[in-house]
Amino acid sequence: MRLITKKTVLKTRPFDVEEVTFEFQDLKPDTAYSRLHSPDWVNVLPVLPDGRVLLIEQPRIGSMSLVMETVGGVIDPGEKDPTMAAARELEEETGFTTTRIMSLGSINPNPAIMTNNCHFFIALNCMPASPRKHMADPDERISVHVVDPNELEMMIRTKRINHALSALCIFLAQKYLPTMR
Repeated sequence: MRLITKKTVLKTRPFDVEEVTFEFQDLKPDTAYSRLHSPDWVNVLPVLPDGRVLLIEQPRIGSMSLVMETVGGVIDPGEKDPTMAAARELEEETGFTTTRIMSLGSINPNPAIMTNNCHFFIALNCMPASPRKHMADPDERISVHVVDPNELEMMIRTKRINHALSALCIFLAQKYLPTMR
């Protein structure tokens, strides 16, 4: 696949809308396509020493509702590795830290229209940060919930967790949660 033209038609937070033309083998579309350009993201499932997990709940504009989800956010400029962003987001959104973050892989959330990847992590043996270095963003209203990992699958099936990337993070982490079957 070869990109022929690219023009930013809208700059916004958290993504830019680009208009692109391309060619692939004998395919040379007459019209431009739109795509969303965004920095990569991270999603983290924090696990406490007793095996319970932390989820966060916050208002989300897309669904205009409170959403229960895993910790997550954009990789900031200057963060050389997604693991750095995962550790920062963990502390910002929950007030917890860890010395053991494991990568669970990464995936493009929607390759049909998006340019970025979401990197998934599990953070083991999470403890309250002392002292705390990272705080939630001023426009975030986050509540932290401690959840038995055996409840996670039912929470997804009943839409208590209704965030696809959070659900994927949980399913990728499943084999590291000894009490989850």
